[in-house]
Amino acid sequence: MNEHPSDKRHWPTVLLVLITASALVVCLLFAGYLYLPELVTGRLPVAQVRRLGFTDFKGRVGRIGPFQTTAGPFVFGHADHPALSIHSIAIDYTPGELRRKKIRRIRISDVTVNGALGPDGLTFPGLDRAPPARKEPVDQEGSDTGSPLAGIEVEEVAIRGGIVNLTWDDATHKIPFEADLRPGEKDATTLDAYVRLFLRDQLLALAVHADVDGQLARVSLDGPAIAMDGFADLIHRIAGLDATGKVTVASNVELTWTPLAISTANIRLTWHSGRLTYASAVVEPGPDETPATLSAVSEDTRTWRIKAQGVQLRTPAPVAMEMLSATVNLGKGLLAMAGDAELTLLPGSIEGPTPVSLKASASLPVTFDVSRKATGEWTAGFGTNGNNPGIRSDPLAFTLAGASIHGGSPRFSLTAAGDGQDRRADWWLDMKEIRAIDAGTTLTLPSVEASGDLQFKDESQDPAWTGYARIRLASPTLDGKGMAGRLDAVTLSARFGKQGGNAPVVDARLQCANGWFHHQDSGLGVSGGRLDLPFRSGPGATFSQGTFSLARIEHHQRTIGTLTGRITQAKDAYAFTATHASVLFPGMTATLSGNVPINSPRLGDADVAFQIPPYELPAGSDLGKFLPAANGVTLSGTISAAGNASIAANGFNGDVEVAVKGGELHMAKKKITVAGIDATLHFPELPRIRSGPAQPIRFARATMGGIVVDGGMFDVQVESADTLFIEKGRLNWCGGKVDAQALRITADKQDYQVSLYCQRLGLSRILEQLGAVNARGSGTVNGRIPIAYNNGRIRFDDGFLFSTPGEPGQIQLTGTDMLTRGIPAGTPQFAQVELAREALKDYAYTWAKLGLVSEGEDFVMRLQFDGKPANPLPFIYKKEIGSFVRVEAGAQGSRFQGIGLDVNLRLPLDQLLQYKGIVNMIE
Repeated sequence: MNEHPSDKRHWPTVLLVLITASALVVCLLFAGYLYLPELVTGRLPVAQVRRLGFTDFKGRVGRIGPFQTTAGPFVFGHADHPALSIHSIAIDYTPGELRRKKIRRIRISDVTVNGALGPDGLTFPGLDRAPPARKEPVDQEGSDTGSPLAGIEVEEVAIRGGIVNLTWDDATHKIPFEADLRPGEKDATTLDAYVRLFLRDQLLALAVHADVDGQLARVSLDGPAIAMDGFADLIHRIAGLDATGKVTVASNVELTWTPLAISTANIRLTWHSGRLTYASAVVEPGPDETPATLSAVSEDTRTWRIKAQGVQLRTPAPVAMEMLSATVNLGKGLLAMAGDAELTLLPGSIEGPTPVSLKASASLPVTFDVSRKATGEWTAGFGTNGNNPGIRSDPLAFTLAGASIHGGSPRFSLTAAGDGQDRRADWWLDMKEIRAIDAGTTLTLPSVEASGDLQFKDESQDPAWTGYARIRLASPTLDGKGMAGRLDAVTLSARFGKQGGNAPVVDARLQCANGWFHHQDSGLGVSGGRLDLPFRSGPGATFSQGTFSLARIEHHQRTIGTLTGRITQAKDAYAFTATHASVLFPGMTATLSGNVPINSPRLGDADVAFQIPPYELPAGSDLGKFLPAANGVTLSGTISAAGNASIAANGFNGDVEVAVKGGELHMAKKKITVAGIDATLHFPELPRIRSGPAQPIRFARATMGGIVVDGGMFDVQVESADTLFIEKGRLNWCGGKVDAQALRITADKQDYQVSLYCQRLGLSRILEQLGAVNARGSGTVNGRIPIAYNNGRIRFDDGFLFSTPGEPGQIQLTGTDMLTRGIPAGTPQFAQVELAREALKDYAYTWAKLGLVSEGEDFVMRLQFDGKPANPLPFIYKKEIGSFVRVEAGAQGSRFQGIGLDVNLRLPLDQLLQYKGIVNMIE
C-alpha cells in the first residue's frame, strides 16, 4: 500500500503532540499525587467535629491513589491526651468502583478511646458534654457542608487494634476491642455491626442491626462464662465484698433513634457456681450446680417483668430464694415495683451468744410493693402471702439456746409511706401454736401477736420521730419437771419518740394477769399472780409506781399467806417493797425490799433484803402444817430471820440468818420435850445450802420418856441440803457431863457410830432413868458408851461406866420386882435374886461397874458391885439346901460383912427411848 505524501508530512507533528500530551498528563498526575492529599486535608469537616463537642480536631490524608487512599492520624480533643485518636485509615477501591461511587473496604487501625469515671459520671478529655447550641460561621471558600464520602456505598468497615483506656480513681483499665460494620447488600439503608470487647481477656460480643429508613436498630449482647475472678480488684473496691464464679450475659434490645429510645428489651444473666460474700453474709447459686438466673423483659421500657430464681443465702442464716417475680413500672413521674417471692428457710445453724438451729426446711412466701412519684411521695409494703390458698406455708421447727421450738408459719406485714418531710410505717406480726421444750420442760404459747407504728418528721431545725409497739403473749403455759404454771396473758406496750437533739423518750408498761404456779416436789404453789410494771425515760420523764401481788401462796395445798408489793422507778433502777402476810401464823409478816438496775451493765439484776421481825409463835403451833411427817410435833418460842441476796443473769448469791429464842418442842405421843431452845444459823453462801462453822444450838431441858437431860449445846454446820456436821456436843445429864464426838449425818447414809464420853454421872440417877426402878444414893461413874445406828435401828455396843476411883458410894434401889419376874418362887435362883434385891435397898459399895449393851430389841444393864449391905438382911443360910432363904418377919436375919452383886436389868429399847417414832419422823 502506498502512503499519501501528505501523511508523511503530518506524522512528525502528531508524534510531537502525543509526546507533549503524555508529558502534560504525567505532570498532571504527579501534581495530583503530590498536592491532592493536601487539598482533601483542607476540606476535612473540622467545624462539624467541633460542633459535636470536641475542643480540637486534627487529621490528614496521607495518600490518594487509584486503588487506595490512606489517612491519619486523626486526633479528637487535646493532642497530648485526646478523647479519641485514630492512627490510620485505609480506603480500598478500584477506579471502576469509584466511578460507581463504591468503596470496597475501609480499614481503621489503632483506635484509642480515653475516658474517666468519677463523681460526674463518664467523661472524655477534650469533649464538652454540653456544647454551645449556636452555629459557627461557615467558611464559603473551604465549605465543609458536604462530606467527602457523601453518596458513596461502602461494602465493609473494619476496626482493628482498638483500645479503651478507662480511668477510675487512680487506676487505668484497658479494654481492647475490634469491630466490623457491613451495610446492607441491596441498599445502604441497613447496617450490621459486630463489636468484640475483650474485658480482662474475656470476650463480650455486641451485634447491631440498624435500619436507617425505619429508624430502628436491634442490639444483642452476649458474654459466655465471664469469670468474676478477673474483676477481683474492682469488686474489692467495696470493702468486705468478694465474688467468684462465672456469669453468662445474654440480652436483646430493640431501639429507635428519632428520638433515641429503647422500644423492647430482653436481658438474662446466669450465674454458675462460685459465691458472693459481704461481711458475714454468703450468697451462692442453687444446690447441685444449679445456676442462678435473673431475667428482665420489657416491650416498652416503661414496664419490666423481672424474674429471678436459684439464689441461696448461706450465712448468717441459710435461706433459698426459690422464685421471685416482679413487675417494674417506669411511668412518667412514677417508679413502682410489685411482686412476690417464695423463700425457703433451710436447715442450718446461726452461731452466736444465743445459737439458733433450724431442723427442717420451711417455705415462707412473701409479697412486696414499692412506688415513688416524681413529687417525692413513696409507698412500700412487705409481708407474708400466707393467706393465699395456692401458696404453701410450712410450720417452723428450730432450736434456740438448746431449747426445741415448734410453731406455725409466721405471718407479718410492713407498710410504709412518706414524702419529702413526713414518713410513717405500720407493722404487725402473728404466730400461732408455739411450743418450746428444754430439758423436759415445755412452754406453750397459743399465739404471739405484735403490732406497731413509726412516724418521722423531717423538720429543718427540729426533726422528730414517734412510735408505738405492742406485744401480747396469749395464755403462756409451763409444764415439766414437776412444775406447772400459766398466765392469762403477758402484754408489753411502749410509746417512744425523739425530738430534735434531745434524748429519746420512752413510756412502756409490762403487764401479767392472773398467773399461777405449782412445784410438785416442794409442794409450793402460788396463784392470783399479777404484775403491772411501768417504765419511763427521757427528758422530763415522771416516774409512776407499779404493783405486783400473789393472792395465794400455798404449801402442800395448805394456804401459807399472800404477797403484795410496789415497784417505784428511779433514775437508774427499780426499787421495790413487798409484804408477806402469813395465814398459818396470824400477825406474822415478812418484808422484802431491793432494787433492780436498768441503766447499767447489770441490767435485769436485783439486790434484795428480807426480814421476818421477831414473832412469838402461838402456843402449840403444829409443825405438821409444814411437814406432814412432823404432824403432832408442836413448837413455840420467838423466831426471826434476816438476809440479803443479789440476783444476776448467771444466778444469785446471798446470805440469811435464822434465829429461835426460848423455843420449846413437844412430841406428846412420844413424851418428848425440848425446852429453852436458843439457836442461830447463818447461811452466808446462798443459794448454796451451807452454814457457817460452829453454829450454836442450845437448850435448857429435854425429856424423853423417863430420861431427863438438864440442858446442853451443840456446835453444828449445815454442809449441804442433805448433810449436817455436828462438830461437838455436850449434855448435862444425871448431874454430870456427856460429851459427843464429831459426827457427820448424810441423808442417804444409814450407818453411823458415835461414842458418848461420860464424866461423873450420878449412878442412882442413871439407874432410875434407864432402869425403871426407884433409886437414891451417892457416887458417880465415868466411862464411854458406844452407840451404833444402822438401817433405822439403835444399838448400845458394849458400853461401860466405872465408879470414880477412890470414891465409895451408896445405892438404894426399890421397885426391883422385875428382877424376879419369870423365876419360880422357892427355887435357889429365886432366893439369890431376892437376897440381891434386899441388899440393894441400902447398899454401900467400894466400887461399881455398869455395863450397857443391846441384845436383840432389849436394852440390858449389867450392875456389878463390891461392898456390903448397910443393914442385916432377912435371910439365913441353910446347909441342907445350900442356899439362903427368907426368914419370917420379926426373925433375926444375917449381917453380911461383904458381898459382891451382879444384877442384870432388861428393858425394851423402844419403850425406853421411843426412838422408832423419832427415826420415822426424820425419815
